[in-house]
Amino acid sequence: MRNVKKAVFYIILSVLFIGLVIFVYFFSDRIFKILSPLLIAIVIAYIIYPLVIKFERKGIKRSIAIIVIYTFIALSIVFFSIYIMPYVLDNAKQLFNTLPSITNNYKDLFNSLVSKIKTSKWPPEIKNVIFNEINNATILVQQYFSSAMKKSLGAVASSIAILINIVLSMIIAYYLLKDIDGIKRSALLIAPKRMRNELVNIGRELNSIISHFIQGQLLTALIVGILETLGLYFINVKYPFVLGIVGGIANIIPYFGPFLGAIPAVAIALLDSPSKALFAVLVFIIVQQIDNAFISPKIIEGKLGLHPITTIIAVLVGGEFFGIIGMLIGVPITAMLKVVFKRAIDLVV
Repeated sequence: MRNVKKAVFYIILSVLFIGLVIFVYFFSDRIFKILSPLLIAIVIAYIIYPLVIKFERKGIKRSIAIIVIYTFIALSIVFFSIYIMPYVLDNAKQLFNTLPSITNNYKDLFNSLVSKIKTSKWPPEIKNVIFNEINNATILVQQYFSSAMKKSLGAVASSIAILINIVLSMIIAYYLLKDIDGIKRSALLIAPKRMRNELVNIGRELNSIISHFIQGQLLTALIVGILETLGLYFINVKYPFVLGIVGGIANIIPYFGPFLGAIPAVAIALLDSPSKALFAVLVFIIVQQIDNAFISPKIIEGKLGLHPITTIIAVLVGGEFFGIIGMLIGVPITAMLKVVFKRAIDLVV
């Protein structure tokens, strides 16, 4: 009977979690604006938590350890802003200025392809199907880039608000890390006594999933981004800093990320020559092989426990409902749901 009650508890917990996801879907904009400092704070806390623990084991007080780490981060940001950021901004400025030229070049290539299809001896039915698909694809691409540009401009316009959110997130992360043990105890007091051990166990599993995803994926993305930047720089592809950053960030998305991150670099390299585009493709393939063989196995020690098919479906569903953010968080959320459902099923069976 006790196991049945626990199973019912986990099922209710899963239903509430799914309900929360649905609620977030319908009110995502408002919720994100309200909770963005807290969400960023959680990410920051997970990133620096291992360092805090290492300092604490050496006898350094936790609050002092956090301040030392924050100081190091601030100095690193200053170093990045002085020595690296100018190159990144220069690349971004050049790319933005030449974007109309790049668009026109691909427009000419596109028109040339359409002309060849029109003058070909293919049946009219096939030509109509091809033109319809081309028109649909063109509309989708235009909508995507229009939306991306609006969001980018909006982000620049609200840079002060973003800076305030980051500062606020750092403060929240400080208190999360400093008082995490007390927060855990307070959270357990809400649950019935007989459920507390189970909640501690499931909390550990969920914490492992989140920590592996945040710490592992972000560090992997950083290394991959640096390698791609260096590779593009050595083969003389334009705007390597921006394209490398795009590739590194895209690498966070399982399976699809490396492909999506390679598209801008290959597209720009193709305007110079097909051979340079081929070299750009090779750069991304080589970096991805290095990631799969050495980087990810070393950094991401634990797996999320999802089958590749489940992972792909999670990315697709997340992308469909929540866009890029959904593609990023779809996999860990699915892994967390799997843990809760598995515990409920184990108790029933």
